[in-house]
Amino acid sequence: MNRLSISKTTARRYTLGRQGLWPGRRWSGKAGVAQAINQMEAVQVDSVTVVARNHDIVLWSRVAGYDPADLDSLLYTDRAFFDYGSILMIYPMRELPYWQPVMRQQIENNSYAEVVRNNPALIESVRETLRQRGPLGNRDFTDEGRVNSGRATKESGLILNYLWSTGELMTHSRRKFERLYGLTEGIAPAHLKHALTLDEAETHFGRKALFDTGLCTGRIWANRLAVTLHRRVGPTEIKRAFENFLAEGIAAPVEIEGNPEKWYFPAQDMDIMETLKAGAIPAQWQPLGPTTLDEVTLVAPLDNVIWDRPRTQTIFDYDYVWEVYKPAAQRRWGYYTLPILYGDRFVARLDPKLDRASGTLVIAGFWLDDPVLGEDSVFALALNRGLEHFARFLGAAHTDLSILPASLISINNQ
Repeated sequence: MNRLSISKTTARRYTLGRQGLWPGRRWSGKAGVAQAINQMEAVQVDSVTVVARNHDIVLWSRVAGYDPADLDSLLYTDRAFFDYGSILMIYPMRELPYWQPVMRQQIENNSYAEVVRNNPALIESVRETLRQRGPLGNRDFTDEGRVNSGRATKESGLILNYLWSTGELMTHSRRKFERLYGLTEGIAPAHLKHALTLDEAETHFGRKALFDTGLCTGRIWANRLAVTLHRRVGPTEIKRAFENFLAEGIAAPVEIEGNPEKWYFPAQDMDIMETLKAGAIPAQWQPLGPTTLDEVTLVAPLDNVIWDRPRTQTIFDYDYVWEVYKPAAQRRWGYYTLPILYGDRFVARLDPKLDRASGTLVIAGFWLDDPVLGEDSVFALALNRGLEHFARFLGAAHTDLSILPASLISINNQ
């Protein structure tokens, strides 16, 4: 098979566009939230909320007029999506039959072995309590048994997590972000309760990892698949998978100019890739409003596009690491630093904080990759528009941009 050759510009635009970040927001409203998640394949959930939670920033950057209440409705009323995984992700509910064989594998998870072996009566008690009382959170169980685990501090909490990981429980809803567990039989739609084999599941998730990453090497694909399967994906499995992908016409090979690695992308996107290579925007990617050149977009720290750091460096020439868990003295940038997308490039980063008492979005740190951009009036306008949009999303009445160079602060923000 002939290998298509593309420039880095095309590689950037395809990577961003397939994930809905370029050339601008192309979805809107509650239906748009569902479209965005389905296109992305998964959205990572994180509890840290310096300004907003990761999954909300991810969807805000893609969906015009994004409202977190729409996501809650899709998750907990419509049951169109559910959350799962040791790296917590939101997935389409229609995939649940594929997840169930993977969930069953967690029964053998050694980190649960001791508490499960030693507490059969408590496990049954947790089940019965949920049957009798309905959805409950960990703090609704008052047993005093303590455990030394990264998943929970109480035996009941570890058992709830075990039953959730193995598929017996699902997230019913949230109480100030605390998960309320419910029995899967009362949450999952009846038509999704059919058994599939582990082989069928792994085939499905292998393809899903290709669609999620979009433009990938075997290593990038394997790292993403490992998150789903909760196991390492080795070189032999990578080789066999891509031989099958190519033979079945699921993946197409591609070269990125100046890079010696073997890259692949979903073959169904060949027309899109050819359009981008010609310097045009695919018709289905037309934005509903401003482009990322008109208005910068702040990208979530765990966004799918920057999830793989080496790929981000290769395609975007951009080094990004989330430093929220680093000691302050080891941080190069800031606590909650977000990349700034301008056009098809990551050109800067900023460290935002939300002072909820005063309703002020404070930019505590700002770093340009290219200082020349600090004197660019067109960029300055796009930056201010993006920050104003972000502040509105957060419900901030004011923005403190005093740390920015004066040349980048518009009159409206001074």
